[in-house]
This record gives sequence, structure tokens and C-alpha cells, in this order.
Amino acid sequence: MLWDYIVVGGGLSGSVVSNRLLQQDDSLKILLIEAGPNANDQNIWPNATNTIGGTYDWRLTSTPQAHVDNRSITLAQGKALGGGTLINMGLWTRGDRSEYDIWSKIVGDKRWSYDGLLPYMKKTELYWNHTTNSEQHGYEGRVHLQTPNSTNRTYPLRQKVLQSWEQVGVSALPFLDANAGDIHGVAEFSECRDQGRRQTASAIYSLDGITVLTDTLVAKVLITGPEGCPSASGIQLDNGTIIFGHEVILAAGAVHTPQLLMLSGIGPKVELSKHGIPVKKDLPDVGNNYADHLLSPSAWKVKNPEQGWALGSSNPVFKSAANALGSSADFVVTTSIKGDGLAKAIEADEGRAPSPDHPLLRNGAFFEHIMLYTGSTDGSRVSFSGISLSPMSRGSVTLASADISDPPVIDPNYLATAVDRYVYREGVRQEVAVAGSTQTVLGREILDGEAQPEGFDQPYTPDSTDEYIDARIRATARSVHHPMGTAAMGNVVDTNLRVKGVCGLRIVDASVLPVVIPTHLMVAVYAVAEQAAEIILQDQKQGTKCIPPPERENSGTSTTKCERWTMGSAPQ
Repeated sequence: MLWDYIVVGGGLSGSVVSNRLLQQDDSLKILLIEAGPNANDQNIWPNATNTIGGTYDWRLTSTPQAHVDNRSITLAQGKALGGGTLINMGLWTRGDRSEYDIWSKIVGDKRWSYDGLLPYMKKTELYWNHTTNSEQHGYEGRVHLQTPNSTNRTYPLRQKVLQSWEQVGVSALPFLDANAGDIHGVAEFSECRDQGRRQTASAIYSLDGITVLTDTLVAKVLITGPEGCPSASGIQLDNGTIIFGHEVILAAGAVHTPQLLMLSGIGPKVELSKHGIPVKKDLPDVGNNYADHLLSPSAWKVKNPEQGWALGSSNPVFKSAANALGSSADFVVTTSIKGDGLAKAIEADEGRAPSPDHPLLRNGAFFEHIMLYTGSTDGSRVSFSGISLSPMSRGSVTLASADISDPPVIDPNYLATAVDRYVYREGVRQEVAVAGSTQTVLGREILDGEAQPEGFDQPYTPDSTDEYIDARIRATARSVHHPMGTAAMGNVVDTNLRVKGVCGLRIVDASVLPVVIPTHLMVAVYAVAEQAAEIILQDQKQGTKCIPPPERENSGTSTTKCERWTMGSAPQ
């Protein structure tokens, strides 16, 4: 059989693009191939098996990280139908309008701006009310959204936490909504849950009518065609089976997509030659531009645990059925990082003092803070997760060998820039101001300082030195599991998601993001996949097809230039 579309990777983006293609044209023959199992019956929350390091995780690790005490960092990636939506936290945040607009400007295509992607963000959502920024939200999508408010999870420190952030200069967003284009401030914690049930992409975007192969590893994309005009004609499985198709869509994620490209002969010539892989298309940027968000946690002691402030106490709020519907958190808080120290860090990285209009000196979305009512079994602690949202450091994905069974070499290059180290340090100081100082009601009345971490002789305090904070971050930082950028739009794919210079091959996943989106990536990837399906179908309707240029009469030679022509309109 000759398939119309072969989709490699049954995670979020692969499930969505397959579903939407078939929904618009039920005559299409679509094959979806997933390396992991079908776990659609596991879409409940909580579920102990669906965790990082569990059954449905690739269990990848990074190379030793020079700026993180030479530790190898766990890099979770979903390995099952639904991908990351089967194991992630479920936090639903779009990110800031400005970063999408930078993306659009870089590639010269308004479809990838915030306003260009907004219809697809809305198309995905089934929002929980019609009064919060109704022009920004969708009400007919597949993904059910919920908040503590919508599920009647009234946590005891809600007002005090809100007041404390205000006391350090961070205000509440209008309607407490971070999904309206501006994320600077305090927003309600929003999750993709349906009354607590996990929303696995492959379950809510039905794969009925699509041929699905699970527990099946793709070894490479088959690249054929004359020299100078490579074309994807199908895929080869790791057992040697060949499957042909008109178009191959890679949706394997920001780690495995570049690995597959390189194993197929598409990537940096030097890297391919190192492993004896014939070069089909020299694309130097494949596997580069790797970016990820980094998290460092802290735990804070409760002064009077018997008053019922935290999970594990006798407070009936934490024992209620409603509490089990989602994460024990009120808010997600996004802050900028300012001050002379940022300019000095930029100078350290760039070798000269930045001008006042330097892009990093704008009001960027640099850091995210989440206070959780968890941290002990007896209600004596709460915790903070501090996440660096806009890292400047860039890493890479390269090959360990020419065998798909060998995991790729992943070097995120965490905290490699002075800016990243400064931003993280200042983000921690913001949390210390909220949780551990007399500036706030939380610090004065509720909490009793940081719980001294194992391996350190002191807790965080407002007087902690830069050196001590840096050491703590190096020792505790871990991935938020948001890899992106390794097949970036503009460098590896065009704005129609087609791999540059290779006919019949597209990429639809987080690897195409050319900029770091300062948020949890799920909304952005849903929107990319939704728009991708429309772009692919538009090409189909127009009859656009990759074909090599015909030999010209009396020329005596044939051109090797590779172009895309509408079927039937090739020059004569």
C-alpha cells in the first residue's frame, strides 16, 4: 500500500495532526507509527504509573552538565500514544504574546505570531467559563480546562499568597488569566483536566479511521531522488520493513526528530560522516539550538502546622474529593528580572555593555513561581518550584551511533551563560522575598524560613550570598522536560513546516520552535499541530507536489535544482 501520509510519532502533535487531516478528508490513507504502547485507557489522574521515569517514559539523560556540577540530568519524554500528555503535570499556559511575535518576525510569516496562532489555541480549548476574556478562549475544543476555582478547590493560603506577591510588587493579572497574551503577574493555576481526568492527546483526538502501529520503532526516513533533489518516499522500521508514502511527517519530538533526520542522511555533514551515514542533505542546523526550561525547588517550614495550612494537616480541604481533582496549588506567577546586574551579565556574555534598547532589557517573562501545598506528610511544609523560562543557553542533539536503538547524545548546555545564571539567582531571591522575609504576610505570619536542605549547612535567607545561591542551583536544578528548537523554523523547516531542500518531508513538533516560548509548551504544540493540519490540507487541495525538474529539450543536461510545483504546472 502507498500511504498518503506517514506520521512518525504518536504523541501530542502526531495525534492531533493525524486526527485533523482525516477529519477534513476521510478518504486519506494515514499511517501513524508510535515507538511506545497504546495507553489510552490510562488517561486518569492521578495515576501512579504515568509518571516521569515510569512505564511511559523514554528515560533519557543528558551528558554531564559543566555548569550544573557535572551532573547528568533526567530528560523525560513520553513514550506511548499521547506522548508527554500521558506523563506531564498538565499545566495549561500559553506564554507571552511577545515571544510568538518575535517568532513570526524571524521567519517573516504572520501565521506564527500570537494572533496568527490564537485561532488554533482557541480551537483546542474547551474553556470552563464564558466570562473570563471570552475573546481569547475557545469553548468547543477537545481539551477540557479547569482551575482551583472551577473545581471548588479553595485552598487556605489563597488570599495570603496573592497579598504576598502584591507586597513584593507582583500584581494579579486581570481575571487571574495568564492565557490571554500577557503572562506577567499572578494567574490562577490552569490544568488540562476534565474533572480531574487526564486529557491524553491520543484519546481526546480520536485515532479511529487511522492505521496505528504501536511498539514500533522507525529507523530512518527513506530518501530517494536525483542528486540535488532528495525526496522522502517512506520509512524503514528497525526490523528492516519498508513502508512507502506520498509524504512523511516527523512528529517525534525535539530529541528524536533530529535523531531520525540525521540517521536518514539529513543534517550536519560532519556529524553524518562521523557515523558513516551517506549525506542526502547537508543541513547544519539539525540538532542545534536545543533549549529547555530548568527548575530548582525549595521547601519552607510552616510555623503552626496544626492550623491546617498544608497538605498532610487535618484541614478537611486537603482530604476532600475536590482536592484530588488536580494539583494542590492556587497560582502560577510569572516575573521579569531587572536591575543593573542583568546588564552586567549581558556584557559578560557579549563582551560589551548593552544599549538601553537591548532585547533582554525589555520587560521579559524570565521566571515562573509555583507555590505548592506539598512538602511533607504532616502538613509542616509547603514548597516552591522556581522555573527559568527564557534561557539564553543553547545545546544540541547529536548521534551516539548510526543505530536507532542507541539514544542520541543530548547536551542541553544548561546555565552556560552569565545571563541565565543571573536570572536564576534573582528568581530565587524573589521567592525568598515572598516566603522568607518580613516584607510579606506569608513570611511574617505563616512560614518559618526555609527547611535546611540535605547537603547544605544553611537555608535560603534574604542575606544569602550570590555564591551560595549559585551553589544551591547547581546542586538541585533539574529539567522541566520542555526540549525545543532542534529543527528550527527558518533554518531547518520553512514556514509550511517542510524540511528545506527535501521534498515530501515535514516536521510537526516542538523541534520547529525557533525561539524559546516562556511557558509550559503544551498549548504551543497543540496550536502548531492544529495549524499544521490546515497547511498540509491546503497544499493537498492545491495539488502541490514535489517533483524534480524535467530535462529540457536540446539542453543536453538536466538541472539538479529542486522545486515545488503545483501538479500539472511544471515548466516545459
